Amino acid sequence: MHSLAGGRGPSRAARRRHITRRRAAAAAIALFIAILAVIAAYALPSQQPASVPAKASTMILGAPARADAQRIVVARLEGVDLLLPVRPESTTAIAFHPVDNTNSVAMSPVGDQMGDNASQKSGEQLTYYLMDGGGTADSSSTSGLDVGGVPGTAVYSPVDGQVTAVRLYELLGRYLDCEIDITVAADPTLRLMVTHIADAKVHVGDQVAAGLTVIGRIRALPRGVQQGISRYTNDAGDHVQLVALRVTPNLAGF
Repeated sequence: MHSLAGGRGPSRAARRRHITRRRAAAAAIALFIAILAVIAAYALPSQQPASVPAKASTMILGAPARADAQRIVVARLEGVDLLLPVRPESTTAIAFHPVDNTNSVAMSPVGDQMGDNASQKSGEQLTYYLMDGGGTADSSSTSGLDVGGVPGTAVYSPVDGQVTAVRLYELLGRYLDCEIDITVAADPTLRLMVTHIADAKVHVGDQVAAGLTVIGRIRALPRGVQQGISRYTNDAGDHVQLVALRVTPNLAGF
């Protein structure tokens, strides 16, 4: 006599196992679809690219945060714009003075001339000082330009041009200093000497862009050096100095 159990269909345990397997399969399919969706989201281009914060652009890409940050004209050199070599927010004072070089070329200051007891800034207008009045018989009162800043502050090229010298010399015959010479692109007979530089970033032959190329940093001059610009600042008067010389075309090298 045969048992009737085989004709009653699957047992409850078998049905439960079947249901469990179906649920597991469905969950696996759902997980697979979710993974595909994530991959597609990263692989396919979005309709609106992610924006890069301006601050990040400045630090990572080297672009200025403001379009006019590098276009502050501090003086004109026979028609050539001479840009402020230190960012305005880092500038402590701007002062012109005579220099001990008969080949120096006078600059035409831009902004308001201030007196010894006046503040360095007046609203948005650039201001400057004349350190030695009317100059000397051999040098104009605006042949040299000192731009004050904290040591370590970046120094930007004031003009478009080509680096023709990066040299060490003895300041006052005692203190080692660095000078960077730039031949002006707009007038190759003009050579701009930039001194009191630390950590020079350029080499002879490099092309530099006005207000964009960092050529070095302001150095801390020894305490024994008297810095005239200090009378207009609240510190020792560390600064970068600019002097332009007239050179013959065959010496310009540009």
